[in-house]
Amino acid sequence: MNYKWILAVSSFLLSGHALAQEAKGSADETKVEVQYLDPRDPFEGFNRAMWDFNYLYLDKYILKPVAHGYNDYLPLPVKDGVHNFTTNFDEPSSLVNNILQGKWSWAANAGGRFTVNTSLGILGIFDVAQMMGMERKQDDFSEVLGFYGVPNGPYFMAPFFGPFVTREIASDWVDGLYFPLSELTMWQSALKWGMKSLHNRAEAIDRERLLDNALDPYAFVKDAYFQHVDYKVYDGNVPTTQEDDELLDEFMEELE
Repeated sequence: MNYKWILAVSSFLLSGHALAQEAKGSADETKVEVQYLDPRDPFEGFNRAMWDFNYLYLDKYILKPVAHGYNDYLPLPVKDGVHNFTTNFDEPSSLVNNILQGKWSWAANAGGRFTVNTSLGILGIFDVAQMMGMERKQDDFSEVLGFYGVPNGPYFMAPFFGPFVTREIASDWVDGLYFPLSELTMWQSALKWGMKSLHNRAEAIDRERLLDNALDPYAFVKDAYFQHVDYKVYDGNVPTTQEDDELLDEFMEELE
């Protein structure tokens, strides 16, 4: 755990998300020029404005209170049932995406989960497949592109929706082409997205303090999101580069 914390801190300190250069024009006046230097985030000025809207207003006054109410007052079996039902719709597209990556065992797992949970699990409300040893691992089409070397692309913070990488924006629509997602109306798809997002926001309640105490919450979330995207593409086995090792060694030497 300590090693992971050091990696997170080092990535924040050494990546150089923003550099503030101060030039004193007079004794009582300071001019500050902010330069954004992260090549992964060429739209950082716009993204930070959208982050402030999402984090300081939308989440603080709407999403957070609703998520806490959902977490505190809805019984756990009901929350699990709603989450299982909404995620069950994604199993067929996950089956196809795993086939496209040549991950035959995970493709069979997705197909088995959908069959078992839709039938024995009453349309997916109960995760019977999990009880039978079939773990939930859902791949989207963006992961397929990443598997074949398509880069993440620039980071983008969307108002209301949160963080994306460009590869996701360009490819997320593909998953909606497969049954049963293709059969949902616009409003049904919006309801599914809303319930899934609400559950994910409630799951993040325990990490609120970590974010609130970050020196730069925007940069913290951005780094975490890139790690999350890479984690999904590599199924948890993200390769480390020599440059990463050198940065970590350099940071450790500074601590000593």
